[in-house]
Amino acid sequence: MQILKAPEFENDDYLFRIDVDCIPVGQKAIDIFRQESPSLASYYETKRKAFRAKNVDPSVFADFEEDRPSLNSLSKLKILDSTIYTVASERQNGYSYLDLLDRIRQHISLHPNTRRCMVRLANSYAEYSSSEIDSQIDVTCLNLVHYIGDTPRLIFRASDVKNELFVDLLTIHEFFIQPVYEGKAKQLSVYSSSAQGVSSWQNFVDYVNRFTKKG
Repeated sequence: MQILKAPEFENDDYLFRIDVDCIPVGQKAIDIFRQESPSLASYYETKRKAFRAKNVDPSVFADFEEDRPSLNSLSKLKILDSTIYTVASERQNGYSYLDLLDRIRQHISLHPNTRRCMVRLANSYAEYSSSEIDSQIDVTCLNLVHYIGDTPRLIFRASDVKNELFVDLLTIHEFFIQPVYEGKAKQLSVYSSSAQGVSSWQNFVDYVNRFTKKG
């Protein structure tokens, strides 16, 4: 893990890079999680299943709300059409999830040096603005996935370092990076324009380094 910019205070930005082949996927990741934290393994597995099934029912995360304060707001939502990125990608790009992945692979194959292969997950300004007032509107933290060469990038609007970032990293890699590059990506860059839970940054870094070594 290469840290180019660490967050220094709440809502500061960060930028880091990680070798893609160090990121374990699926059952291998779950097995490592179980050694480190069984509760985190269960949460990760639940989120993976929701991504795969495109399950937008907030109740799927009800069992984790007590241990993960970041999930408390989910119980107020009607539908997780932005939190579940496989669904958000369909809504914001006009293709089914699998068709979108196929089109991205073709795009990169035809234009390997392109800077224009970007998948948008960000909500509109109207949705973000309305969500400040209406707690039932789901908005995404991940804005863009930029497929550029063999070094894809993730761009977050907001990032919960303490409760969500590591699981986000694994699920986004599994569902949006690995299926496109199929082992050919070298590094993944991750940028967030605001970070929350900044006091847990070093814990996150230490956990990533331990986890990827085991992977």
